[in-house]
Order: sequence, then C-alpha cells, then structure tokens
Amino acid sequence: RRDFQGYSWGPESDLLGLGVTAIGAIEATYSQNHRILSDYRRSLDRNEVPIVRGIALTSDDLVRRAVIQSLMCQFAVSRNAIEAAHRIDFTRYFDAELEALREFADAGLVSWDGDRLTVLSRGRMLVRSICRVFDRYFSAGGARVRYSRVI
Repeated sequence: RRDFQGYSWGPESDLLGLGVTAIGAIEATYSQNHRILSDYRRSLDRNEVPIVRGIALTSDDLVRRAVIQSLMCQFAVSRNAIEAAHRIDFTRYFDAELEALREFADAGLVSWDGDRLTVLSRGRMLVRSICRVFDRYFSAGGARVRYSRVI
C-alpha cells in the first residue's frame, strides 16, 4: 500500500499521528496536528487532541483512493474489483478520466482493455502523473498542485 509516508507492506490500517504537523488517517478521515509547537503543547495541556484540521472522505474520495492505490502499488486496476467494492459502473463513473488517459495510452504508457487499466513498463516512472488523472482535487486546481508537479 502507499500513503503520504511512502510504501509499506500489509493491509490498510489506521494511522495515529503523533507530534507537531503529524498526519493521521483513521477509517475514512485524515487529520493534521498543529504545526506550531506551542499550539500543540497547549492542546495537550488542556487534554485535547492536538488536531488543527481534518477531513472526512466522501464515497467519491474512497473510490478514487482505491483506484490510485491499486495503480501506485500494482501498476494496474481491475474494473470488476472497483465495481464490486464501490458499487459503481467504472466506465461511466470514470468516463472523463478514461478519455484523459488516451494521451498516456497513445504514448505507450498505459493500456486499457475495458476490464483492466495497466501502467506499462514505460509508464512506471510516471505513475504519479498517471494517477493524477483520477485525483479530483488535483484536477480542480486544488492546493496539492503547489506541492506536487511534474517536471
């Protein structure tokens, strides 16, 4: 699996963030602790969890996370597996994304046979760019664009 800390072996599990700026991931949420040590300590002194912000993931976030996770870790995603796990019609749900992937397919970086999307050997070094197609926050020009860009 892959998360914001990198790759690890094993099933997805909850992650409790400890320390200043730490990020936690519990069930369908993400949270970030205070960035300033004095704020972090003040929360602890008041017996409060030192979280400064967090989000609850939507069903769309969860399906997109599953697709991205599969592509990042196995360099492939099964349409059937995503449909069964998330009760969607993959091709309809990701119509725009599959269209956007044509550029990658034309360059020999991915293949889509209607059942399986595969990142080909040539595309593995660009897997993050391929996955961005499925990231609605990146596509919407969200904050992540400032920190993660193709060079």
